[in-house]
Amino acid sequence: MTDLAKATAILNVLADGRRPLTLTELTFRTNLPRSTVHRVIRSLEEQFLVVHASDCPGYALGPGALKFGLNGHLMLVTANRPLAVSLSHELREHVGLAVFSGREMIMIDEVSPPGRPFELHHRLGRTADLHATATGRVLAARLSDDQMSRLLPHPLKRFTGRTVVDPDQLLADHANVRASGVAICLEEHDAGIGAAATCIPGETGVLLSIVVVLPVGRLLAKRESVIEALRRINPAVDAIRALRQLEARAAQCRTAERKPVQSSLTIHQRETTARPSRTKPQVAPASQ
Repeated sequence: MTDLAKATAILNVLADGRRPLTLTELTFRTNLPRSTVHRVIRSLEEQFLVVHASDCPGYALGPGALKFGLNGHLMLVTANRPLAVSLSHELREHVGLAVFSGREMIMIDEVSPPGRPFELHHRLGRTADLHATATGRVLAARLSDDQMSRLLPHPLKRFTGRTVVDPDQLLADHANVRASGVAICLEEHDAGIGAAATCIPGETGVLLSIVVVLPVGRLLAKRESVIEALRRINPAVDAIRALRQLEARAAQCRTAERKPVQSSLTIHQRETTARPSRTKPQVAPASQ
């Protein structure tokens, strides 16, 4: 591994962290020798890419690294916000823009239509797992199966009862995404929420994902207009395949809903029946 690769690994770990990380934590998360981490950290400090936290032990990204991030974010948002605004106003739905962020995706911009500014939970600037979001799936589908297998975490995290956590099923789903150019998620990250996303090459050359996020019922009702709007943005979208993909996923959800599920109440009733009764036997009142 080159020095550049080692420095990149450390910077990625710091970027994914939610607090400063110590040398021990960096050593564990990068799988690099502690002496190597210490040497690279010293070089990064000299360039202000990393700083030693003043209020707690550990290191954090410095102003040199943040400069790259802020400038990149500004260029991406400035170049692509008009497209997101236009799509949001056309469909009267929530629209977001996302890019790769290490092993996750990050929402860099979002637009809500008039009258629906607080309808959905906002995740601007927050990362999310690739396998459980439409934005992440459509970005990951641009990778080979081997690259995707190495990129995804093991095991895959389950967010709802409909999250796909079987790697083989996920690879099959990504084959459909590649064929249609659209990724569909129905309640796989958040209950009641659906999304449809496609990729667009941003004006800066960075591959972007643009996503329409709305309640599942509205997505199913407006599926043709949503897919057609995404096709106009990305001419490579196969609208017929995308609609079939959406309808097949909706059918899978309906099938899952019809399957008998052992409820916690049923389990409790069985356990109660199996346990010997603790109720005190009733005693006949004494005759008066």
